[in-house]
Amino acid sequence: MQERVTTSFIPKASLQVERETRSTRRGSSLVSILAGVIFLLAAMASVGMFLFERYTIQSIEAKGATLERSRAAFEPSTIEQLSRLDTRIGTAKKLLSNHPALSNLFDELEEKTLTSIRFNDFFYDVGAQNGAALSFSGDAASFNAVALQSDAFSKSSLISDPIFSDVNIAPLGVVRFNFKASVHDTALHYVPLGAAPSEPPPPEESATPIP
Repeated sequence: MQERVTTSFIPKASLQVERETRSTRRGSSLVSILAGVIFLLAAMASVGMFLFERYTIQSIEAKGATLERSRAAFEPSTIEQLSRLDTRIGTAKKLLSNHPALSNLFDELEEKTLTSIRFNDFFYDVGAQNGAALSFSGDAASFNAVALQSDAFSKSSLISDPIFSDVNIAPLGVVRFNFKASVHDTALHYVPLGAAPSEPPPPEESATPIP
């Protein structure tokens, strides 16, 4: 019995080359697609950056114009004048607050001095160590009047450390004395009228007024 020989007319080499060619084409197509996508994304990013830059520039210009209009509406010259005026007012207030107002001292003496007391002289020294020094001499209707006057000055919020000395009877029968006290600088600072309530007047004493 004769054996059959199976023959094939399909070349195996050509099939292998064709498969390799298809595989190479597929790889090249994939690389091309990826390159195209990357290029497209880069182009879109470039366009976006350009548009964002233009938008930012236009926004800055618009805000700059708005700022200039607002600045012009506030009138810089007027603002500068008001600023100078405010500085002058502040300086004036500072000078007034540090200015010694002797009228406060005279008002206090007028309020605290009894009708039975008379002052003959008045000395005021602003160079004292603890504020200002106050001294004067005077006459009283009696020793009781001197005691009452010392009590009235001790209750003063402006006069501190009142001292009566050399209390003697004068030839005309009146009691003569010397007086010293201290006045704090802060108590003499200028205060606008109505800023602080005045202290109530002292009680009337029964001593006989000096004729």
